[in-house]
Amino acid sequence: MKTKTMIWTAFVASVGMLVALRGLRFFHFIEWSPIGWADRWELFGSSSAIWKWTLLFILLFIVTIIFYYLISLTSSIPPTLTSLIVSIILALAIEWSILVPTTLMEGFRSISYPFLAIVAVAIRFITGTAVFMKKLPKEATK
Repeated sequence: MKTKTMIWTAFVASVGMLVALRGLRFFHFIEWSPIGWADRWELFGSSSAIWKWTLLFILLFIVTIIFYYLISLTSSIPPTLTSLIVSIILALAIEWSILVPTTLMEGFRSISYPFLAIVAVAIRFITGTAVFMKKLPKEATK
């Protein structure tokens, strides 16, 4: 199932997410740092920021390839519906695990809508490409 399209889609989605996360952090649209996870681990705490962003890219790339493969298995579901549901759940889970709100209402108020939009666009890109490539004839995907 490994195709050039899957690799390029994962690469473009990962780079796009990195640029978008950096922009969200730069303009203070999110309260947390995308590379803040590395500060909590002593192994990466003293590393340079470029190394942390590179590790984040590799992680996003791997997760995107896995997600692309899983979405290509569900090609009968419309990609818009799939991407909407998955992006809302994923964005809520990420922000909820990072910010750790004390109440349910505080959790919903602390959600960053620009982050939700970025996740939705990236997931829609991945699902749209995966479903489109799955529905193409085998000869066209070589």
